[in-house]
Amino acid sequence: MALLTLASVLVSVLVTLMFNGGSVDSTGVRIAILVPCIVAPLFSSQQLRLIQQLERTREELHRLSITDELTQTYNRRYFMQVAEHCLAQARGGKGSSILIFDLDDFKAVNDRYGHLIGDAVLAEVCRRCALRLRREGVFARYGGEEFVVLLPDADYREALEVAERLRQTVAERPIEAGGFFIPVTISLGLATQRSPHQGLDELLNHADDALYRAKRQGKNRVRG
Repeated sequence: MALLTLASVLVSVLVTLMFNGGSVDSTGVRIAILVPCIVAPLFSSQQLRLIQQLERTREELHRLSITDELTQTYNRRYFMQVAEHCLAQARGGKGSSILIFDLDDFKAVNDRYGHLIGDAVLAEVCRRCALRLRREGVFARYGGEEFVVLLPDADYREALEVAERLRQTVAERPIEAGGFFIPVTISLGLATQRSPHQGLDELLNHADDALYRAKRQGKNRVRG
């Protein structure tokens, strides 16, 4: 702002001299100096507010680009980018784990209560899980009623503990939506990086297979 004010003063003095044939009295000089000192900070303040507003807009657009609108979890594209980077960084060090879960019999919820209620159930499940996860992992909507969690630097035992916490959190009480109290459970599949050569696709396939085992064995459980 100081540089802007100084530049404005110099320009104002030069303009004043130009319009007065190269000479100006002391009053003219004072006016030429005073006006920019008043005006420049006003313009500078406005410019600063505009820059701050643009930065907030940029941050909000970025947030929207990586977030699932309904559940306020990350979206699949962002998850894939982060997970690829995390697994690549983990190679040679401690591995990471991935959880995949979905809601048990969610189609029955939509069929009985309607899709608006179903959306509210999805959002509440995600809210509960996000509170449990806090900063432990990257939580994203993988598709439909299926969700995925990346747990960086988490071995099988640690990941299993997280998965059990999520399962219990969802099942501990019915979800209230639209005046209904709807019992909801989730089934989870777990995969842990056991080799530096295991990539994201392989881990996702292992976790997905484990999820299907959990479904076949009675639902509302974790399998790895």
